[in-house]
Amino acid sequence: MRRLLLALLLILCTGARLAAAPPDASPEDMVEQNGLIYKAGDQTPFTGTVRDYHQSGKPRLEARYEAGKLVSSTVWYATGQKAEEVSVASDTWTIHRFGETGKMEQEIVARFKDGHKISEQTKRWDEQGTLRSEAGFEKGKLQGELKEYSPSGTLERDEIYDQGALVKKLK
Repeated sequence: MRRLLLALLLILCTGARLAAAPPDASPEDMVEQNGLIYKAGDQTPFTGTVRDYHQSGKPRLEARYEAGKLVSSTVWYATGQKAEEVSVASDTWTIHRFGETGKMEQEIVARFKDGHKISEQTKRWDEQGTLRSEAGFEKGKLQGELKEYSPSGTLERDEIYDQGALVKKLK
């Protein structure tokens, strides 16, 4: 009898924890208001995970929100291979994009202020995984170093820009 009560208590406690877990939702359930994400019909910004699936049943999207703001997301190709990862820390978004082979093709670190992108650092890789370019941008214009590499990884172009204007050609 004592074991039965202990088992029931364990089941009830586990069930209570599951019931208190943040809810899942689909993208169709979500609405954006004033820069925050809400579950349709709710008055409180959404905290939880939004999931979507390919027709095959494999995951297509998983996005975590806290108080209506994106914290992280992952997108997958229909094959199940990861296509993109996003992580958000304060006003900085780090985005990794992958090719269908699984190799990283692009990394973007974007900084925002008052909901507007103010700067971005971008790196691109080719299909073999060789770094091909690095560039900085501010307000959509080249800012800072622009580097381009050959397929073998040799630096071919090295320039410095200020508000889109070439300031110095290093190579």
